[in-house]
Parts: sequence; structure tokens; C-alpha cells
Amino acid sequence: MTASDLPTRTSADEALGDEAMTLTLRTGRDGAVTVSVAGEVDTFTAPTLRSAVDAELERRPPELVLDLRGVRFLGSAGLALLVQTQKSADSRGIVLRLIATTRPVIRPLEVTGLRAVFTISGDPR
Repeated sequence: MTASDLPTRTSADEALGDEAMTLTLRTGRDGAVTVSVAGEVDTFTAPTLRSAVDAELERRPPELVLDLRGVRFLGSAGLALLVQTQKSADSRGIVLRLIATTRPVIRPLEVTGLRAVFTISGDPR
């Protein structure tokens, strides 16, 4: 059994429109949680992502993976959310890993100097 064989929860914030952002959550056999994000992470969608991430951090998985390969836009609210998530994960002893392979995510991290703050890979494992 792989992580993809386990139940998946998907949600789109209807108030924002189905295309703004979609989240998919998976829990692997090892307990690691992957939150896959598709769409835009901006001032309007960041609170929805923040709620999902906070709920998963409360469960204290050994690893939290944010799969950002489907993100088309990462604004300042999204960058702030990533920094807050890193701090929250660190304070709980949870490993945070970002899967980031696309320019809309990598470029803002590089320009702001935040790339060095995160463990980033292109591999979902």
C-alpha cells in the first residue's frame, strides 16, 4: 500500500470559486502528511490553506509535505504562510518539506531569500 492508496480529502473553497485553490490531503503509511496545493496562494486563499496546515500540524505527523507543484501564483500572503508553517513545524519537532519545481513558487522564494529557509525537493517520495 502506498500513500496514494489511502483516503484522500479534497476541497475547493466555494466562496472563492472552484478555480482559486484546491487542496488534497494524503497520509502515508509512515504517518507523513502531504498537502497538495493547486491554484493561487494569495491574500484570499491563504487562510484556507492555513486552516488545513494548522489542522495537520495539530495531529503532529512525523513529516508534513507541502506539494506546491500545482501552484500557479505564490503571493506575499503565501510566503508568510510558508514561514509561519516552518516555525510551527519546528516548534513541534515536525519535519517540513516543500515540493517545489515550478517558477511561480521557486522564483518568489529566491527573490525574497527564503529558499534557504526550507527543505525543498522535486520528489514526492
